[in-house]
Order: sequence, then C-alpha cells, then structure tokens
Amino acid sequence: MNKNIMRENTLIWIIGGAALVIGFLLVNGLLSTYETFVYPNYAAAATSSAVTVSASVTAVISCSTNTGSTDFGTWTDTSIKIATPNASSTMSCANSAGGCTLYVKDAGNAGNPGLWNSTASYLIASASSTLAGGTEGYGLQATSTVTGGGDTLDFNATYNKSGNDVGGLLTTNVTLASTNATSSDRETVVTHKAAVAASTPSGSYADTITYECTAN
Repeated sequence: MNKNIMRENTLIWIIGGAALVIGFLLVNGLLSTYETFVYPNYAAAATSSAVTVSASVTAVISCSTNTGSTDFGTWTDTSIKIATPNASSTMSCANSAGGCTLYVKDAGNAGNPGLWNSTASYLIASASSTLAGGTEGYGLQATSTVTGGGDTLDFNATYNKSGNDVGGLLTTNVTLASTNATSSDRETVVTHKAAVAASTPSGSYADTITYECTAN
C-alpha cells in the first residue's frame, strides 16, 4: 500500500479520535450543567440559615386602696383609738413568677414618721410598741382576707400584730406584705391605732400613708 495513503489514513484516525474525545467532553459538560439546573439534587450540597423567633411578656402589677382617708375623731381623754374606716389595699400580680410586694411609706413631718400637728409643730411619733392609754403612740396592724386567688400574702412580722401591739412606720418604703408567685386581688386590711397623753398639745393632727406595689 502506498505510504502516503497510510499516513493520510492515520492522520484521519487521529483527527477523528481527537474529535470524538472533544465531543464527548463537550456533551458530558453540557449534561452536567443540564443536571445542575434540572436536577438540583445532583448539585453541590445546599447551604442553610436559621431564623430566631423571640417574644417577651411584661409583668402586670396593680394595687389600689378602698378609701382616701380615715379618721381617729377627737380625743376627749387619753384612751387608745382606732381610725375608721380601715384601709384595704388590693394587689394583683400577673405574669410575675417571683410574685410582688406591697410597700408602705409614711409622710409624718417630712423628716420623721407620725401624726403631725403643723400649728403646734408637734409630732406624735410612730414606732413599734404596745400602745397604752395616757402614753403617746401611733402605728399599724395588717391582716389578710380570703379575697382573691393565686399565691397568698406573707406579712411583715412588724405589722402582723393584734391587740394593742402596732408596727411603726418609716418615711421610706418598707415591706407590708408580699407574694412569692402570681396572684390576683389579694387584699390587705390595715388598722391604724394611736394614743395620746395628757400633755399632748391640742389641735389637728394629720399624716399621709402611701402604698406602692412592684414585681419581685
């Protein structure tokens, strides 16, 4: 056979083989691209991201008193008197797992707690004591009722008194009663007691007691 013909045939086979290889590679690349778009599961592993969902709940605390004033009346002797009516404070404590606290604060003469006679510039001081007729004294007693639901009230021992024992007031907030969990409409009844001496100046005496409640 002619050597030139053989060289031509060999060259044709080489070119044909190369064309087949190139064609195969092109077709394979196109198929891979096609699979990437049509069959995304064949693509590289997908990335992911997270969404954080958050919320908050606010504790709802409320307290109110049943009266704006109470009165000892007029002393004509030195006996122990109880002001009427008693002051009742109702406290509710929602969405507060730690409960809430009822505080009491006294105005007195703006420096010391007690019943203040501004005309005579005289104070019947408030202090924890056992009241006795003829001896000046002034303070509170606090008890609860069965009103309301949820956690029950725990009272400060200073004011959880009976008889003529009273708890003294302060001009700063002091705990009167508290709960340790959520509660609703729990009621604190406060009794105001006082006594005067024969030497107590005559005139009008007054005091302002403020009740405040907060979440624990």
